[in-house]
Amino acid sequence: MNAGWQCVTTRRGRLVPILIVAAFVGWPAALRAQVFELQGGGSSLHQGYGGALNVWGDRYEGNVGIGYLDGVRFSVFLKRLIGKDTLRLGNDAIPVRFATDVFGGSQALLAQGGGIRRATKRSQLRAFVGASANATPAPFVNALRHDRIIGVVQGERQLSPTVRTTTHALFSTRQTVLQGVEWKLPNGIALGSSAGIGGNQPYGAASFSFSREAVDVRASYVGMGDRFRRTGVPSTVQSEADRENLLVTLRPASGFSFGVGRQNFRQDSTLPGVADRATLNHAFGSARLVGTNLSAGVFDSRTPGSRNLSSYVSATRDLTRWLQTDVYVLQIWAPTTVKSTTPVVRLREFISPQLSLLQVVTHANGRTSVVMGGAFASGLTTLGLDYQVVHTPYRPTQPFVQTMALSVRVPIGNYRVNASSFVAADGRVNYSGSASTFFYAGDALSGASKPVELRFERFIVEGTVVDESGAPVDGAAIAIGGTTVFTDSRGRFFVRGSRSRAVPVRVAFDEFITDGQYELVSAPPTATPKRERDIAPIRVVLRRLSPERLQEAARDRAGVPVPPNE
Repeated sequence: MNAGWQCVTTRRGRLVPILIVAAFVGWPAALRAQVFELQGGGSSLHQGYGGALNVWGDRYEGNVGIGYLDGVRFSVFLKRLIGKDTLRLGNDAIPVRFATDVFGGSQALLAQGGGIRRATKRSQLRAFVGASANATPAPFVNALRHDRIIGVVQGERQLSPTVRTTTHALFSTRQTVLQGVEWKLPNGIALGSSAGIGGNQPYGAASFSFSREAVDVRASYVGMGDRFRRTGVPSTVQSEADRENLLVTLRPASGFSFGVGRQNFRQDSTLPGVADRATLNHAFGSARLVGTNLSAGVFDSRTPGSRNLSSYVSATRDLTRWLQTDVYVLQIWAPTTVKSTTPVVRLREFISPQLSLLQVVTHANGRTSVVMGGAFASGLTTLGLDYQVVHTPYRPTQPFVQTMALSVRVPIGNYRVNASSFVAADGRVNYSGSASTFFYAGDALSGASKPVELRFERFIVEGTVVDESGAPVDGAAIAIGGTTVFTDSRGRFFVRGSRSRAVPVRVAFDEFITDGQYELVSAPPTATPKRERDIAPIRVVLRRLSPERLQEAARDRAGVPVPPNE
């Protein structure tokens, strides 16, 4: 699942949680659980709060949650590995990605039911049957308000080393059938096309991307019906690319970059007062001259019935080894009723490698304000309160959102506490928070007379496995010392031990239980288990193999240690 857990109720889907609980009971071997995570938290975006128990064992992953979001919600999820197939039951999130999503835009279909996924070297297939609904997602809580019976089929096929096809079909009261083709050429050019219907509405898109060290180009054209939805449900924080879109970035020399762009957005949102469409034209540039980083940009944003013209200029310079200063000038030129100039001065003092202090002075509407913040980072502990400027085209009269961004991650004993802030599409600042802990358990169903033993190992190795785009890789096998672990749906893995000494790290490609074939891009050769409050997570980056590389990679994979980062 994409979030820490999902909390779901449906009027006709109450049987599914019972079936999932029965599945837990019906697999005694699965309940010989290796790792549990107890997690709780919430978000101010939809006033949703709750908690969950996540469990990982030998070839399975489970989740049970309860929370409040417009009422009490209950959820259950189980992922079970059967050979090379993956069985998924309960409250799930089905990713919906198109070959033409060069500007992002991928979403997830929230659903309750059962599905299975099968993968081969050249193809993968996913089928799901259950219920879907209008959804109000938030961290830790996904509430389904109105369900309908659906069937989903997703397929992917590598036709050649450069051509890949994708299929997304959803069958319900409204039908969705979308076919995509992606061409990746060796010179850095990628072409894509997507066409079909979504929710009985037409959809067609074409995309182009080109990436080199000195230039990056992304372009697409999208046409869709007024009621098109790729997942069949509205999305709170996700915009679709619409009509013509172009973004060109040039880097002629080290320290210099500039670009232009035009983007059209369609926001099918549950947020009140947010326009459904917006257009953003912008130009930007940056340079490093005589030890000073300079940047500037111009934004022309439009929504139905309104237009805004705004700009920014900034300069950053290290005055001394421990003092950095930034100067911003934010200007709104149109409409004239809100025309304004806002200067901002930011000072940052580096007290130590772990501690920095921050002061921000802003003059707006004839008033001068001063706010203070800073950052502290040591091991797993992160405390931050930093100045942030966000431009949103959905607020034509006040496009610049100035806020102090909150970031907190603190281990307290065996617990981890997290808090952060984020800016929604309507420009409002929202907050989320959570706390979690891990523990191990013995065999709960062994029939022994002694109680289940809970033990906390003193040291831990933790990390993530991602692909080159930063997306998590689910089901990757990582050998840490003498223990092999699998990544969860968020790409995470961890191993606990009783001693703090370096152990070898190896990617066990032959034991992967994920879709597709991969090769290694970068990872550390060893890892040292440390106390939970002191560890720094390791990162493994993989690349999906093209068919012509499969045979060559097979000769090199087995037993080969992970090379160091380049």
